[in-house]
Amino acid sequence: MREPEADLNMSRLVSIVERRKRISEELRNRLSSYAKARAEADPHSRRKPRPCGMTIHTGIGCSYRCLYCYIFDMGFPGKISTYPLTPLELAYALSLNPYIAPGYTLAAYGSVTEPFAPETRKIAVEYIREVYRWLQMPSQVSTKSVVDEELAKALKSAEPNLSLLITVVTLDRYRELEPGAPSPSERFVGASIAVKHGLYVSLFLRPIIPGITDREAHKIVKMAVESGINSVVIGTLRITPSIVSRLQSIDPAIGQEVLRRAPKQFHSIRNSRKQIAIRGEDLKRKIAAIAKDYGMKVYASACSANIDAHNEYCYACHYGPCGNPSRAPQFYDTDITDFLEYLGFKHISVEINDDTVSIRLSGGHETLLEIVRYILMSTVRKRIVLKFK
Repeated sequence: MREPEADLNMSRLVSIVERRKRISEELRNRLSSYAKARAEADPHSRRKPRPCGMTIHTGIGCSYRCLYCYIFDMGFPGKISTYPLTPLELAYALSLNPYIAPGYTLAAYGSVTEPFAPETRKIAVEYIREVYRWLQMPSQVSTKSVVDEELAKALKSAEPNLSLLITVVTLDRYRELEPGAPSPSERFVGASIAVKHGLYVSLFLRPIIPGITDREAHKIVKMAVESGINSVVIGTLRITPSIVSRLQSIDPAIGQEVLRRAPKQFHSIRNSRKQIAIRGEDLKRKIAAIAKDYGMKVYASACSANIDAHNEYCYACHYGPCGNPSRAPQFYDTDITDFLEYLGFKHISVEINDDTVSIRLSGGHETLLEIVRYILMSTVRKRIVLKFK
């Protein structure tokens, strides 16, 4: 984490926001009018971060065609095209985003495409490099591609503390479930190369496919450990009606088990594209126990791995505390009060506890309150409770 430049006339939180504006201005001066307009119109300039961080798109669509993937329900195609912004345009777009705190907001690559597919590999590395160069956002990438020597070196150069998630949810049935992806054995070879080059590599056991992933967990974890991976992110399956239909097409029993674990709300909105998590806490516990038996560190969320990779600390959600307590950000009530006054709020009171910041205030509007919540969660790294007087 890089601290904002010192300014004796500003509190630390105000300095972070002002720093983002200075970065934005510098990038703006480097771009043509056309490039500036493209970046300013792009969703990266205004989209809210997700719990795992700000999702950054290196491409659109995916040709791996995984049966459990949600992007097709979101309207994305089964063919990859690179994202239209240049690396500098992307950095500029992110510098305009009011929800982003440079040096603190996490970056997550790989949510709607495969970042290291042949079509996206080069641009993905350059995106990571430029975003980290300008905004120092702690970065994480999830992939099913094979990491070779060239890619590992490039990633280490682009973001020295990059968190790399290698997805493997089945060994025996990957060709049915992930028809376009490289084999898991190739992915694990790539993982060992990434580990050798000093990248922080975790096994990404998400989503758990009931009846498949849980039955193969011992073999998957064993192969991961043998490849040099010593941590794992475990997560449940999110479903839509089309995902269930695709799983049923390869194995009716698996489809039935998924439906059995679906919450009641899923059965009442069968025509919806909304993704709903199945009940899978028992499977997560089972796999976590296996991973711990092999000496692996178990993460309940992807962002936990990112925090650890960058030797940082976070207690912003119920999964925490995560990371290194000695690296907990030190912000004071005066920092927060000055920041809120800078944004135009009035009648402010702030109480900071071990895991929570409680704020009472007046003024502002809904969008501004959301900006406050995201900026404070990213920087103070605690849960934020906002109340109106």
